[in-house]
Amino acid sequence: MKQPSSPSPELPLIRRDKRSGVAGDDRGSGSVHDNASPAENESVHALLKEIRDLLKTRVHSEEEQRYEDDKENEMKNDWMLAAAVLDRLCAIAFAVIFVGGTLVFFIVFAAHT
Repeated sequence: MKQPSSPSPELPLIRRDKRSGVAGDDRGSGSVHDNASPAENESVHALLKEIRDLLKTRVHSEEEQRYEDDKENEMKNDWMLAAAVLDRLCAIAFAVIFVGGTLVFFIVFAAHT
């Protein structure tokens, strides 16, 4: 696969420190809340809460979808089993009728000669 030529501008550029692992973001240091006003902090917390609620909703809907898919697959498997049984019964009935018809044909043919 071809590697991208440069990192995406939306993603933070993280540099590694040889001694301690990840040292921080190259675009700046410190927390988001260091120089923020209380109104900005409330806004950030409200946004984070909304993101958390959206993630919970998404996880819940994915769980529901997985449950529905499992039920659908179970029903599909039940119908496949029923179809296999019906197919086997039809094959047996065909074999019996075919063999019986062939025997009747030979008996009638032998009786007329």
